[in-house]
Amino acid sequence: MFIFISCQKQVENNELDNKELGSNDLSSNELGSNELIKQVENQVMAFHAADTSLNAQGVVDLLWPEFTMLADGNFVKYEEVKTGSKNFMETLATFHTEWDDLKIIPLGDNHAISSFIFTDSLVAIDGTVTQSRGPNTFVWEKRNGEWKVIYGDADHYPIK
Repeated sequence: MFIFISCQKQVENNELDNKELGSNDLSSNELGSNELIKQVENQVMAFHAADTSLNAQGVVDLLWPEFTMLADGNFVKYEEVKTGSKNFMETLATFHTEWDDLKIIPLGDNHAISSFIFTDSLVAIDGTVTQSRGPNTFVWEKRNGEWKVIYGDADHYPIK
């Protein structure tokens, strides 16, 4: 049975390979998935811009009110982020972060996961430098055409 299914798939693939496919011949699912990925990627970049410009309100504006995050083993809710981001960013002179290996995984029409590895270098107003690196995962939810984060997970490891 397995051999039959494998052969059948190979024939179907050969038939596809023999067709001349133009760059615009993506299925509606692929087009939708590509558009979804682009939309979420734009929001991820907006989040990055808010962080690096010390725009606490910009960060909060990208979160749904039901937002929860597991940060370094501690759960943080929307209200804590709303208050804490402003207070934290007021203590910083600069917030430099690089996000590498960005992946966006669609989970349907209204949900997606973004994941990346961050490397932060924060300089406090008093000159204290804090550097960390770690994984970040966001679960994005689309409501009324707008993508925001509903859940996040991040772990910060010191850079030695």
